[in-house]
Amino acid sequence: MALTFSPDHLPEGRPGRLLAVGVTLLLLLSAWLLISGLLDLHAREQMAIADRQQMLVRTQALVDSIPSLQERYETASRSAHGDTLLLTESSRETALARLQEIVHDTAHSVQVEPSSMEPLPVIRNGPFEHLGVRLSLTTSWNTLVHLLNALSENASPRLLIDDLQIQVAGTSSLEDEATKGRMVDASLTILALRDPRPAVAPATDRP
Repeated sequence: MALTFSPDHLPEGRPGRLLAVGVTLLLLLSAWLLISGLLDLHAREQMAIADRQQMLVRTQALVDSIPSLQERYETASRSAHGDTLLLTESSRETALARLQEIVHDTAHSVQVEPSSMEPLPVIRNGPFEHLGVRLSLTTSWNTLVHLLNALSENASPRLLIDDLQIQVAGTSSLEDEATKGRMVDASLTILALRDPRPAVAPATDRP
């Protein structure tokens, strides 16, 4: 059975006025909640846009610094006459293991725990082999910058940072951001050189 209402069924006098005031307040409250929710959503979207723009500026600054690192790396490959610029291990396997150890120790020195570290195929370029590892991590922006600086300043062997990818971390907590700053997901390739040619023993004069 359907219920219908007509003006004859509405209360009159004081009860009617109280009912009208209650309905009006309910409508106003509903409208306020709706508008407040829309404003909050808009504010969050604006913050997300601002975060993405700031991340883009910072990432571009890091990307712009890569050519100088590349130049230093290529200079090292052209003038690598000593062992200090190269991985000195006698085999690819031990050289890759040594490179992973260097990257792991450097990350720990700036309190970074990599989420993954994957060795890459070795590439021969001229007289040298290019050995690399792909590193993935979630950390704060400032700590990432410290890690990149520490890697690029490593002198023995000389390291190159390549293929840097950064995005706002999707799993960071408010507590982490409050204590560490904006969290980011980053992945990058770290390369080093190795000379696979056997060392030539210095000639000695026979008596």
